[in-house]
Amino acid sequence: MDMAKITVAADCGNAPRKEFLKTFHTAIANGAIELVMPNISEDLNWEIAGCKTIAGKDDFEKAIQEHPLWRVKELRVDAIITHGNDASVNGKVVTAGGLPFSFCNIYKFKGFKGTVIKTIQTYLIQQV
Repeated sequence: MDMAKITVAADCGNAPRKEFLKTFHTAIANGAIELVMPNISEDLNWEIAGCKTIAGKDDFEKAIQEHPLWRVKELRVDAIITHGNDASVNGKVVTAGGLPFSFCNIYKFKGFKGTVIKTIQTYLIQQV
């Protein structure tokens, strides 16, 4: 599969964690598992709203590779917001199968420094 077409709003990269989340989402969009997994805590909790909860790094690695945000045709990041150890990223994707979705991921990092993610809440809405 070709690399995803990536568009990131211009103001999304002016802080270290914003730059990290831009790179993290680009890695997910392109299926670069080797760039994703070093930033996931062993005790990660990933809640996919209205669907399921994934617990632990190993289960995350399996689940992310089956998720609509994985290896997409297009990714558009509209905003990255960070504050303390919390962050959010929202935008739109077109899946490998051509389905359009809007998404919002809310992150909690393990501490106030670094890029290890402890929790993720994902909201994903298919567009008509």
